[in-house]
Amino acid sequence: MSTDDPKLVPTDEQGELFCQLLERVHTEEVLKKQHYTPISARGYGARCAAGGVVQYREFIESPMPNENTARRQALVLDCEMVGVSEGHKELAFLVVVDFLTGDILINNFVHPTNIVRNWLTRSSGITCASMKAAVKDNLALRGWKAAREMLFEHMDSTTILVGHALHNDLNVLGVVHPTIIDTEILTADSVYRPLARRFRRTWSLKALANDLLGLKIQVDKRGHSALEDAMATRQVLLHCIKSPLDLEAWADEARSKEPPKPEEPVKEEPERDPWFD
Repeated sequence: MSTDDPKLVPTDEQGELFCQLLERVHTEEVLKKQHYTPISARGYGARCAAGGVVQYREFIESPMPNENTARRQALVLDCEMVGVSEGHKELAFLVVVDFLTGDILINNFVHPTNIVRNWLTRSSGITCASMKAAVKDNLALRGWKAAREMLFEHMDSTTILVGHALHNDLNVLGVVHPTIIDTEILTADSVYRPLARRFRRTWSLKALANDLLGLKIQVDKRGHSALEDAMATRQVLLHCIKSPLDLEAWADEARSKEPPKPEEPVKEEPERDPWFD
């Protein structure tokens, strides 16, 4: 099968690909600027993170490596959320895919711990009926903590987590993780770094999949598919790594549409009173 097949990275190329991933892991400073939750946020106590239901004191760091337990090297993560009380959102679906192999490790409903006020079906793809069916058939994980435990079965602190606007997913899971590649950050950085500017905007996964891959996603009127989004995120990152000139061309075009940077006003020297000469 061709190495361009998004579902397959040949075994003999996975080591090199992992090294290329390591080169793209974001620094702690970058993650902080892009609203990722640090472990120090646990000091905020019972406050909830970014409109979710997980309290800061409930956040935990991903597990340390254990030589007796095999973990995946790189995972793609995508979550879907539903609306609960007071406008907060809670995890309702979790997808985890091995980035290197394309194996689907988790593709599960997550039964919310709070009463759902809005299923947000247009974005989540979840309905009350689909959740009830999953719970009845014992196919739904019991709350976000159970989902986090299942995620940790496949990873440790050295695992590279890949996602799009991944801070939102980690917040609904209550996870702090140091090794991250966010396609939202990666692509925006390719646009703004040459301009030496902060991100004026970022690009949606739907836009990136279309622009970089010619791939149409999120077109189903029944709502998003977390699995489709996770696979698209994987394909976008693979393309950025394998075809850096395509990413550069896309970034050049995006830069050409940016408004010019306003010139800083020239400070005029105040007139000097000849009395003091």
